Formats: sequence, C-alpha cells, structure tokens
Amino acid sequence: MNTAAPISALEHRWLAEVVRRHEARHGHLEDAAELIEARRAPPDLETRICRRAELLGVREGWRDAILHWHGRARLILVFACVLAPMLGAGTAAAVLGDGSRPVNVVWALGGLLGVHLFSLLLWLLGMSVSGRGRIHGGSALGALWLRLISVFDRSPAAAELPLALGGLLARGRLASWGLGAVSHLLWFLALVGAAAGLLGLLAVRRYGFVWETTILPGDAFVSMTAMLGILPGQLGFPVPDVAQVLASGDAVMAGEAGRRAWSGWLLGCVLAYGVLPRLLLLLVCMQGWRHGLSRLQLDLALPGYARLKPRLLPDSERIGISDPAPARMPQPGRHGHAAVGAGTAVMVALELGADLPWPPPGCDMLAVDGGRLDSREQRRAALARFATTPPARLLIAIDARLTPDRGSLGLIAELADHAGATRVWALPPPDGATGRLRLWQDGLAGLELDEGALMVDQDQVLAWLGASA
Repeated sequence: MNTAAPISALEHRWLAEVVRRHEARHGHLEDAAELIEARRAPPDLETRICRRAELLGVREGWRDAILHWHGRARLILVFACVLAPMLGAGTAAAVLGDGSRPVNVVWALGGLLGVHLFSLLLWLLGMSVSGRGRIHGGSALGALWLRLISVFDRSPAAAELPLALGGLLARGRLASWGLGAVSHLLWFLALVGAAAGLLGLLAVRRYGFVWETTILPGDAFVSMTAMLGILPGQLGFPVPDVAQVLASGDAVMAGEAGRRAWSGWLLGCVLAYGVLPRLLLLLVCMQGWRHGLSRLQLDLALPGYARLKPRLLPDSERIGISDPAPARMPQPGRHGHAAVGAGTAVMVALELGADLPWPPPGCDMLAVDGGRLDSREQRRAALARFATTPPARLLIAIDARLTPDRGSLGLIAELADHAGATRVWALPPPDGATGRLRLWQDGLAGLELDEGALMVDQDQVLAWLGASA
C-alpha cells in the first residue's frame, strides 16, 4: 500500500466520487476513525470530504488503484505516441507505393487526409453536444485510450474508477477537453509521421502523378487543385499551374517541374490541412483542460455529500469553544424552578443536522416549539425566555452523530436548571447509524438529570410529552 505517494487535487476529488458512489450502492462505510481525522482538516466541507475519502481510499484500496490507473495511462499513452508516427509513415508508403505505378493524386490525398478529416468532423459534432450528457465528446482515440486502461486491471477496486471519473469530469466539458487533447495528440503525431514518410519517399524515389476521371471535366480538377493549394501556397509550397494539371489528366506527369509541383502540393496539403489543425486543436484542448481543472469542484448538493455536512462541519465546531477544558464534566445543581402554567411543555433542537426534520412529526401538537439552538444568540435568547417562563417539561433534541462537547453538555445543564423536568431525545439519523449514543450517555450521566433522561424511541418521547397535556 503506497500511502506516501502524494495525489493531486483531481485525484482527491476522484476518490471522493468513488466513495460517494460506493456508499450510494452498498450503504454507509464505517468511518469513525476517519471522521475524527478528517475533522482536523481546515473547516471547509470539500476539503474535509476529500480528506475522509483519502483515508477510506487507503483502507479500501481505491487510492492505490487510482495511482496504478495513472501509471497504466501514462504507459499506454507513451506506447501510442510511439506507434502513431509509425502508422502515419506506413500510410504514406501505402499511398505512394514503390514507384512502379503512377500516383493518383486524388486517391493519395484522400488516403492521407480522409480518415483524419472524417474523425475531425465527428469531434466537432461531439463537442457541440458534449454539454448534454455525452462524456467522450467525439474523441474516438481518447475514448479508446480510456477503455484500454481499464482492460488491463479487472480488480474490484479498479472497477469503481471509470464511472466515478466520468461523473466527476462530465461537468464543464472537462472530459471532452481531456480526451480531445489525447485524440489530437495522437492524430498530430500520426500526421507528422505521414508527412515525414511522404517527404522521405519523395526524396529517394521517382514518382509520376496523374488524375483520372470518366465523367468530370478537367476544369473541375483545375479548380480543386487551385483551391486546395491556396493555404500550402501561402506556406511556400509549390502548386501545379493550369497547364500542369491538365497535362496530368492526359498522361503521367513525367517532367521534373511537374513532379516537383505535385509533390510539393501533396506535402503542403498534409501539413496545412492535417498537421497544423491538429496542433492548434491540441493546444486549445490543453488550455480548456487546464482551465476546467482549475475550476473543478465537487457537487456538494448531491445527497451523498450533503449527508456528510453535519458530520464533518457540526454547528458546535463552527461556533467554537474558547474556555479551557475543566478537570471534570460540569455537574450543575438543580434549582427547582416551577413551571408557569401547569402542563406547559417545550421542545428545542440542539445543533441538529440539516437532514433531520424539525419539528419532528407528531410532537408539534404536544409541545411548544422553542426553535433551534445553533448560535450563541439563539442559546442566550432561550435561556432568558426560560428564566422568565420556565417550562414544566423540556425536551432537548440532539443529533447523536455528533460528539458531545463541553459546550453542548453545559447548555443542556443550564436549560435543565430552568425546567421542571428535562429529557434529551437522540433523533434517529436517516442512514440508521448508531452515532455517538454511548458518549452522550456518559456525558449526560454527570448532569444530575432523572434516570432515563436520554431517549431514543419516539413513542417513549410522545408518551412523556403527552403526560403533561
């Protein structure tokens, strides 16, 4: 297990997506130790989610799987970058032949640029719809590279990676930019290889050039040659004139000037319409990838991340504690306040997570809602209100997933001093986790509350509230 190797910001978020998807399918992972460590990170939700995911990823093997995935990705990409120029040079050799037969310039140009132009059209079409749920964005070579990486590792840990990566990169066309960069890089190298092979063969062999047709007039080839030759001509490559084009339609161009013109035109077209566009698009995709990567963030509105917010950023931690730790838990004495108005019952919520309902269903008819006590101002207002009008029964709802601290236990003790009877209700979390009930029981044991002050069953709570009605 390679825990020393650092991982990038992208890999941190990738791990978080892997964990989220796994928990969505298989249920919540046991993470008591990981939560404690994650809450030591800076108080930012995404930072703490990523820290928790990294710790779980080390334990479950996903962190190593991502590092191995990147190693395979680099190896396959290097191999493809070596193979692409060789295939390009082989295409040039197949198009020109061994010189024993004349070269049909139309077929030669189509063989060198046809597949490239078709794939470029597919990429442009894919990019136009990539923001509507498509991930690959028409980058066939990039998508093939991505699939090959997964083929070489069938381990359970690696099986979680591709969908998580796709879901993370689907927003902002980041996947399209990344795979487009890979695709354009390979095409660029293949076309450079084709241009190099073309130049090498033209330098050591004598080729004759011809164009052939049965139904098209010669003027059509004159216009095509002149139109395609505009950009190569601007780059300094020779372009056949009208007489040379017409002569090549009647017989194989045997003159040296004609052969040079056709050779320069063919090589210039490969560079102008093949190599240069791919190089420009490669630079555009790389810039788009870097820009998107700098803006990449987790979608914290997803249920899997929203559920973690009260556990990683509890309200009590955001409020903070400035007093030094006491030698023992506070044990306030009961002052015996009498309730004003027999049968008055009040319920308050202490630092409940956003996913827990308030007021709880069924309780609003049996007790007055005293509100949430999350901020210092809310707590002071509640204590002042109860000092004036003490309730006969006070129900304090807590989130048992949070760890009790001195602040929360001290507030419960102060609230109990201003009520005739007090009960603490640990609301059941949606995910069914047992939370920190044992810690709450130990913490409440020193507050001199009645026996059984901590309740977990709603029917018991309703019966206790109903006794004052």
